[in-house]
Amino acid sequence: MGAPSLKLRLIKEKIMKNWIKGRMKERTSLDGAVCIALGLMILFMAPLAKIAAGIAIAWGAYTIWKSE
Repeated sequence: MGAPSLKLRLIKEKIMKNWIKGRMKERTSLDGAVCIALGLMILFMAPLAKIAAGIAIAWGAYTIWKSE
């Protein structure tokens, strides 16, 4: 009983790793990661909110300026 469940778990892990690798190649995933990081930074480091706001403004300007 243990071997089939281990094999199934390994297959699921491989599928998940492949999905994550595929998503990492997309620009929208990078944008989302940046938004999450900035949100966490604002939540947990309120004194650094101005720095996070500056980074967000710079990233927004960059994404508008840069073509796909």
